[in-house]
Amino acid sequence: MAATATETPGVAEKPAAYGMSSEDRISHLVDLTQKSFLAVERELKLTGFWGSIPARNKLKEELQKTLLAPEFSKLPDIVKNRAHIISRIMEIAEKNHDIILYAE
Repeated sequence: MAATATETPGVAEKPAAYGMSSEDRISHLVDLTQKSFLAVERELKLTGFWGSIPARNKLKEELQKTLLAPEFSKLPDIVKNRAHIISRIMEIAEKNHDIILYAE
């Protein structure tokens, strides 16, 4: 039997969480993604980034500051999951290093 929209509500149908509408959450997530990507891109341009523990730690610190900024810290579970989010960003950045730097 196929599921209906009433059985599995979509994102737009869920009630507002943390005092934010769905549109506000999406807008904040887009802004967070852009800021995070720009920080990653800027740091990856440094020669020998992946071989430099201080450079990687600096990026992790910058990502944490971004995630904990007042405009983003009110997003659902962002503070609680920040270490996991930063770890995943670093994994994705390492895996997609060339794409991030050279794709236009």
